[in-house]
Amino acid sequence: MTRCLNYSGSTTGKGKLVHEAHVPAESAAPEEDARVPCAHEDEGRAESAEAPARQGAETADRLTGRFPRSERLTSSADIQALFQQGKRVDRPSLIVLWRETDGPRRAGFAVSRQIRGSVRRNRARRRLREAYRAARTAAPARVALVVIAKRGALDETFPVLVEQLRDALAGIGGARTAR
Repeated sequence: MTRCLNYSGSTTGKGKLVHEAHVPAESAAPEEDARVPCAHEDEGRAESAEAPARQGAETADRLTGRFPRSERLTSSADIQALFQQGKRVDRPSLIVLWRETDGPRRAGFAVSRQIRGSVRRNRARRRLREAYRAARTAAPARVALVVIAKRGALDETFPVLVEQLRDALAGIGGARTAR
């Protein structure tokens, strides 16, 4: 027979807390589980509560792939130069600012202030990044670009967003050498 351990705390006349335990005198049989939780106790975490590791990164639209650091515009000076001196291609849901470079193709992403709320802006940025992964082969090999999300970037379906970006990248002038 297995019993629950009951602890009851009571105070003595001097305000000191005393713990009394009601423990059965007989020991548990070897084939029995020595500690069985009662119905009112928390059973704790399941043994296999941790999910197995996934392969690769999963993105906002459930596609996998990487966007390596060598393909990102990371310098604030490079991004500012594109905003000030870059050429512009407009589409209904996005704007592409670009200029030719000597190095390999690199991209950065921005979101218009028309999109209110950080959650919505971050979602728009993730959608643009994933659309770029799908359409980056349409861009010239030696170009730096910034893709800016407009308000419609959240309303468009993902295939339409990819097609708009592919069309904008195809509209970029310059040498079309494959990488």
